[in-house]
Amino acid sequence: MQEFHRRKNGLLFLGDLTVLALALLLTLTVRYRSLPDYDLLSAHFVPFSILFVAWVIVFLIVGLYDDSMAFSRKRLPGLVLRTQTINMFIGMTLFFTFPFAIEPKTNLIIYLGISTALIVVWRLYVYPKLQPPRSLRVLLIGTGEEVASTQNLLEVSPYFKQVSIDHIDTAIYTDTDLLKRHLESYLKDHPIEMVVADTSDVVMQKLAPQLLNATFTERPVRFYGLAELYERLFSRLPPSVINESWILQHMQLRSPHYAYDFLKRLIDIVGALLLLLPCLFIFPVVILLMRIMDPGPVFYTTQRVGTHDRRINILKFRTMNGRDTGDAGLKSTLRVTKLGAQLRRFRVDELPQLLNVLKGELSFIGPRPEMPALVEVYEREIPYYRLRHLIKPGLSGWAQINNFDVPRQGVDVHRTIDKLSFDLYYLRHRSLLLDIEIALKTINTVLSRTGS
Repeated sequence: MQEFHRRKNGLLFLGDLTVLALALLLTLTVRYRSLPDYDLLSAHFVPFSILFVAWVIVFLIVGLYDDSMAFSRKRLPGLVLRTQTINMFIGMTLFFTFPFAIEPKTNLIIYLGISTALIVVWRLYVYPKLQPPRSLRVLLIGTGEEVASTQNLLEVSPYFKQVSIDHIDTAIYTDTDLLKRHLESYLKDHPIEMVVADTSDVVMQKLAPQLLNATFTERPVRFYGLAELYERLFSRLPPSVINESWILQHMQLRSPHYAYDFLKRLIDIVGALLLLLPCLFIFPVVILLMRIMDPGPVFYTTQRVGTHDRRINILKFRTMNGRDTGDAGLKSTLRVTKLGAQLRRFRVDELPQLLNVLKGELSFIGPRPEMPALVEVYEREIPYYRLRHLIKPGLSGWAQINNFDVPRQGVDVHRTIDKLSFDLYYLRHRSLLLDIEIALKTINTVLSRTGS
């Protein structure tokens, strides 16, 4: 197993360097509209060679060579984009500190796009095909939906020709001593290479000595906590493990983020002002179409719950044959109009909320705000639902780009629990780079006209 991981990371390392070098060649070709000659290529080779080494080190630091990345296909593009954004700042620092005879600004911007795309293609599609046939045997310990979801995803990993997964369901064992003997016998007789266990499971916690002993055998077993692996695989927090103890241990709920908060607010103000300029032309067109196709109020104001449970009034173009307010939001009987469907399809109905962004009631990125009537229900039915109100709500959020099956109208506790798991993931990992990823994916969603 260890030899396999050394070969795997060695191939990844060489492949990453090759891809970074190829991206430089393509960048120069795109920038100067022809294949670069020897002088141009050599002028860029020395400074970029230094950057290649620095960038691969950043790959190592952020976890792109971690074993769990073999199962994190969904997480890879966003992580690569964020890593490459960091690398661009490193490149800019180098180029503006030392007098290299190249044009850093334009080349770095082009290079960011090309290298990110190539690394994602290399790691998602090319690298798995270069892997020698390899089987993996995994032991899952725990019970519940998260265990089943993790098992399903591990079974389809492209990095292994076959993943054999055995599951010890702790819910069916009433005799802990019997379970301990079963586990000891199982680990002795089966060539297990990886154990994924729910460390919050009370029964599993009693098996810790047996699992610890397995890591000291001649055939060491790699151990992963279910919550941490689940979070990496699905980019959300596993709902079943979230309790007061876990929240206090893993989430910095009220810790100050001074630089991040300042930059985010600055981006909100500048971005809203820039986007309001084309709205001077878009709004009259929408108003005219509504007068012709759907007579009635053009805008409507609806109340939502904002930061720290404060009520805010947000402005939207009307897209339904009425508007939900108060208790009506618990069971909507309204329908979307034909024009409203098109406004929603291209997110035009959201544009008036740019005024809320300017006022500081909304941000571009954050959990989507809910109606007060719905919040009252969800706070009763869903533990820790109020945590999502610790940060400013947004026009688009982590839940929206990862889970289009979010509740649209009325009360839906089950799907809202799923949405909350994404919101809490954002609350835990929020950063400027994560906001950039959400913004880019939101733009892609609008341009590809998916979601609603």
